[in-house]
Amino acid sequence: MQISVVSYLNSAPLVHGILQSGYLDDCRVSLDFPAVGASKLARGEADLALVPVGAFPLTGAVDWIGNYCIGVEGPVRTVCLFSEVPIDRIRKVWLDPHSRTSVRLIRVLARYQWRVNWQFLSAEEGFELGSIRGDEAGVCIGDKVFKIEGLYRYKYDLAEEWIRMTGLPFVFAAWATRKPLPEDLITRLDQAQKFGIESIPEIAKDYSRKSGLTEADILDYLTRNISYPFTPGKRIGMNRFLELINKKED
Repeated sequence: MQISVVSYLNSAPLVHGILQSGYLDDCRVSLDFPAVGASKLARGEADLALVPVGAFPLTGAVDWIGNYCIGVEGPVRTVCLFSEVPIDRIRKVWLDPHSRTSVRLIRVLARYQWRVNWQFLSAEEGFELGSIRGDEAGVCIGDKVFKIEGLYRYKYDLAEEWIRMTGLPFVFAAWATRKPLPEDLITRLDQAQKFGIESIPEIAKDYSRKSGLTEADILDYLTRNISYPFTPGKRIGMNRFLELINKKED
């Protein structure tokens, strides 16, 4: 059994559970960028993958399994639109090259929440320190958001805006497969995830040493911002997101 996982802060508890719990020691695990994991799953090179929801927008393209995901029920903090001007004065938006889901989310929010018609541009690495100026905004994701939170006048948390628009939680990534999997494997996957989530204090301490982020910041993020149970509400929110990104222009 080949499993693909992503090695980011928000996925750290889930990855820790896969690698350290012992429940899935009979599986081969690869650490991949989100787009790579999605491609492996699509090509049949991975049997199970933790993938961004936006990577498989078509209904039925994959089966979303397990009782855990990377979701939020409030602000996410690490997926934000930064700008020097308010929403109605933004003309161009630079898109982070590392997240297909955040790109789809900002387009949904622009269309249905803010009702604006922006020009979207593909950004290069490091854009958050030079391209956000005047009427040009930028969608930034991941650990770097912790370091630029105070740099710009306006910050719009995309998960918070989604919840304001829909009243539903948001799911950034979940476990996906394209083939029937044994129930025993899914049970062991859930057990591994539970182990990882219970290890968050240990993970925060270790990640702090490697990243330069404070242990308190990491602990707060993993326990207050990210919500891991794949609840019925999150499934409804995920399906609503997939519905909107597939909806044709009026």
